Amino acid sequence: MYLKAMTKYPDDNKIAVPIVQAAVVATPQGIKVVNIFDVKKGKLDDALALAVNRMVMFYDIQGFRVTFETYLNLEEAMKTIGM
Repeated sequence: MYLKAMTKYPDDNKIAVPIVQAAVVATPQGIKVVNIFDVKKGKLDDALALAVNRMVMFYDIQGFRVTFETYLNLEEAMKTIGM
């Protein structure tokens, strides 16, 4: 299913560059996968739309949950405090 999602909605380096393609860990609740992308300036909405489109393909799997979190890199974070 993952390969199908990636084929239908491939990475687009004009939107975001993969930093960590997939970090996987098994937990008592199941499998957790983390992807980290460096999103191009002004492309956050496009990056989130791409991620959501990929994940929709998994919604029929019982117990499947997804969250999207946005983080600032150090340079961006420092700018928010005037540095």
